[in-house]
Amino acid sequence: MSLILVVDDTALERETVARLLELEGFQTIGASSGKEAYASLYSRKPDLVLLDLMMPEMDGIQLLRMIRRHPQWEGIPIIVLTGLRDSDKLIARARELGVEDIVSKAKFGFQDLMIRIRKALADRTPAPN
Repeated sequence: MSLILVVDDTALERETVARLLELEGFQTIGASSGKEAYASLYSRKPDLVLLDLMMPEMDGIQLLRMIRRHPQWEGIPIIVLTGLRDSDKLIARARELGVEDIVSKAKFGFQDLMIRIRKALADRTPAPN
């Protein structure tokens, strides 16, 4: 069972996504800020991160940068869930930092998100010898 870290400063969005993922058989950890997510990474390494970009304390770009610099976490697939308030510049920076995918919250379809999550997890899984 894969563990997904859901990072979003809006509790309703974070909890809704986490509940839907759990119904699909995933384990989840929630974090309300980049700072909280960073601390969570030390307790349990997730198989994938769903990340909002605009958050207090430490935004998604800062967290992405820190994850990509840490040897133990640099290969974790990250999917950005972006809101309308996120600028094209932030989205471009997230792409530069190697996110797997970017999903608009405004056009959010859960089944589409599940396809993207499963693809990111499958791409990460090493092929059998």
